[in-house]
Amino acid sequence: MCGRFYIDDETAREIEKIARKIDQKNAKTGDVHPSEPALVLRADSDSMVAEVLKWGYEAARKNTLIFNARSETVGEKPMFRHDYETHRCLIPASKFYEWKRIGEKKKEKYEFSAPGEILYLAGIYHKDPEGDRFTILTREAEGCMTGIHHRMPLILHKEEREAWLFSLTEAEKLLEVHFAELQRQKSEADGYRQMSLF
Repeated sequence: MCGRFYIDDETAREIEKIARKIDQKNAKTGDVHPSEPALVLRADSDSMVAEVLKWGYEAARKNTLIFNARSETVGEKPMFRHDYETHRCLIPASKFYEWKRIGEKKKEKYEFSAPGEILYLAGIYHKDPEGDRFTILTREAEGCMTGIHHRMPLILHKEEREAWLFSLTEAEKLLEVHFAELQRQKSEADGYRQMSLF
């Protein structure tokens, strides 16, 4: 699962360098929550562009947002299939967060990052008259996510950006990609400390 991510100024500046055009009028830095606008990369003809879209698909007949979609079924589910085939995107992040349930009421917060690298979270977006929306794809947890949550974002390497955005055939191969650089840190009162490597 991915319910919150973080984008810092350095990551936003790096996206400016790689995108042909960028719309930052509403781009947010810091913690990004579902329903908030965030910077995403998408294909525009043969170029990569950056735009600000709202996080979360609106669910029909429900007062809720769908902010994650399973990578294993994204090509089959009616709500996601068309967008997966034609509207794939990447959500750049410096890190993302997950919470581990401890007992009935307590949770421990962890952050996941790859120091010195941008995390490219694989996603899809939906064309909407009231403003386009995106959702982040998730996969079964592995490596340092194991034991924290059973799902994790599908994370791509920067060398895989174009394949995800421009080729459905290549995108299908990336649905099970492994991101070995991911690191986990536990949030504590005195700050963050290194916990483990992938």
